[in-house]
Amino acid sequence: MPSLQRRNYPLFPIDLAWFGNDASSNYNALQIKVEKRFGHGLQFLAHYTYSHANSFDSTYYDINPRVAYGPYPFSRNSVFVINTVYNLPVGRGQRFLGNGSRALDLAVGGWQVSNTLNWSSGLPCTPSIGKCGSITDAGPRRANFLSGQSINVVPRQVNGQWYEFVPLPAISYNLTTAQVGTGSCALAQPTSGPPALPACGTLGNARFNSFSGPSGLSSDFSLTKNFTITERVTAQFRFDAYNIFNHPVLGFNSNQGNTCLDCGGSAGKITDIQADASPGSPNGMRQLQCGARVVF
Repeated sequence: MPSLQRRNYPLFPIDLAWFGNDASSNYNALQIKVEKRFGHGLQFLAHYTYSHANSFDSTYYDINPRVAYGPYPFSRNSVFVINTVYNLPVGRGQRFLGNGSRALDLAVGGWQVSNTLNWSSGLPCTPSIGKCGSITDAGPRRANFLSGQSINVVPRQVNGQWYEFVPLPAISYNLTTAQVGTGSCALAQPTSGPPALPACGTLGNARFNSFSGPSGLSSDFSLTKNFTITERVTAQFRFDAYNIFNHPVLGFNSNQGNTCLDCGGSAGKITDIQADASPGSPNGMRQLQCGARVVF
């Protein structure tokens, strides 16, 4: 009996290309860790990570995956974190006032101060321009930079509003009477800028997530006081301050902020701080909390 062989699909004389939700991503990093314990209760732990995370975006992936490939939207290339803990050497058994009375120890002994500082580089974003929609039949609306053209990507305040870059005037056509009603692809594309307007049917040469947003800086502070009530019973009072300096971590990427370069007054505007404002998050506004517990 002859063996069965798989037959080609007779209705499809050409090769089939299949695109599914199975794109790959990659992550490479250099990580450095430094830990030091000093005498008299002082210690610190520091981490630094320099990384690159790349992935695919769903926009235009099924047409040309290379157009949708770039830095992962929620990955910061550089992250530095340092945690410092200092058990104050004061009170019974410590360097200072080690032979003090019980009442004195309850007042000045058992204090601990700690701090966590987080600095990280900005999140990536993709610049776009407003007029692309009228000349691009499909796909993302990206800016087109000619030789020598560039933009400054630096957070700044303008009239009390934060911007990622200086807003540019909207690209417009100077239509003559004879050109009124003419399709935009029949007109010469403006090259002033930056950026220029991409040619009809093209996406612009700004790569996916090729620009970086503002960096993030926050500092958390903690103050604790430990009490020894009896040999088996202890108590602790704790005060925590998240983002103690109330330094905003500005949210600007493809999901927060207007990445359009020439969309009028809202162009380049940073609309919010980073989304995660939960306690302990380095992104939220300053939050204060107190607590106490008894261990027996």
